[in-house]
This record gives sequence, structure tokens and C-alpha cells, in this order.
Amino acid sequence: MREKVDNLYKETLKEWCSNYHTDNEFLKMFFTMDNTMKYIHNNGYYITNFNPKNIIVGITSNDENYVIFNNLDLMDEDVTNKINNNIYNLAFLEIGLLSETLDYLRPDFLKANFSQFKVFIPDNLVDYYKRVLVNQGHFYLTDYLETKNKKEMAKLSKSLDDENKGSSQGHSYVKTTGHYSKEDNNLMELALPQKKDNDIAAFVTNYALAFVIIASSLLIPIIAFLLGQR
Repeated sequence: MREKVDNLYKETLKEWCSNYHTDNEFLKMFFTMDNTMKYIHNNGYYITNFNPKNIIVGITSNDENYVIFNNLDLMDEDVTNKINNNIYNLAFLEIGLLSETLDYLRPDFLKANFSQFKVFIPDNLVDYYKRVLVNQGHFYLTDYLETKNKKEMAKLSKSLDDENKGSSQGHSYVKTTGHYSKEDNNLMELALPQKKDNDIAAFVTNYALAFVIIASSLLIPIIAFLLGQR
């Protein structure tokens, strides 16, 4: 249950997810979780449990998100492996939350059927989750978007330079008033999910995935039992 403590609203991540949230709200929460995890790593700790019941989320009096991972331990050895596992587990958790299949989802199923989960993921983040969950790449979500934005800026800068060569007037990247140009605003939108028109498809796919995941988890022990009777 959401409660107010010292001007901070807090609840578990599971409770937070029980209410409707937009893609933008999910993305903002994921950024906060990723930044918090990175801070934890930089201070010599790692997260030992990603159960949504053990993760506290909230909003400050300034309307800023914050996250508290309750299960931490010192990263005294095997640092790289612990960090990589944390990055994978957080990405896995986020896909489970977006698709509402976390209680049934398995890593092998997600890897083999990743294309079926794309409908739940903001378009500009599909590549990130594929790299982490399918291709075993390990990097923070915030680092990924920062790098992506820099690449887009480099492309835009080159495009503007090419236009300047063929135009006597040229174009300004940032207006002299100090406001962002139209191109700059478009780059800022890279951090926001793209609005989709397939909510119905997502709804149907959500329950279809849950059925397939549950069915596969039941069939495996049944098949193993039958084979054992031979």
C-alpha cells in the first residue's frame, strides 16, 4: 500500500505495477532503476534479489522518482560477473513487467521468443533489450541511450554541415536565443517511448504469451515423467 513518509511517497514495485502506467512512466521508472543500480555498483555493492516485492519505489516532494533495492551485498570478488548478472536481471525484470508475464517467464523462453515481446517494448529500446537478453551484451540502459544520442547528434551535425556547403545562409544547430532547435527537440525525444497504435495486439499477445509460458512449464515435467516410466 502506498504510504507517505517524510514527504516521500513509497510502495513496492509490485504494488506500483498493479496500477495502470503509461509507457513514458515505465521508461522513467526504468531509468531511475538503472541509474540507482549503476550507483550501487560504483560504490562496491551489487543487487542480490530483483523480486518486485523487495524493491521500493516512490516519488519525492519534487515529483522525482527514486528506487531502493533492499537486497544488497558487497562486491568483494568476481566483480564483472556480478555486474553483468545484475544488468541482465534488471532487463529481464523490466520485460516481465512490461509484458505482465514475470511470474511465468523463463530466460530460455524469452531468448528463443524475443520477437514476440517486441510489441510491449518502446520502439527505441528494442535493440537494447535484444542485445542484453538475446546477445548477452552487458551495458547500462542509460549508457546505451547516451551513446545512441551522441551517434544521432553526429549524424545530424554531418547532415547540417553538408547542407551548409550547398547553402549561402546555412542553418543554426542551437538558436541564438538559447532555445533548442527543432532537430534538438527530436533528439531529446529519443529518451521517450514511441507511441504505438497496437494496444489491442499487445493485450492479445500478453495473454497468449502467458498461456504458452505456463503450458511449456507444465509439459516439460510431464514429458520427463513419461520418459522415466519407460
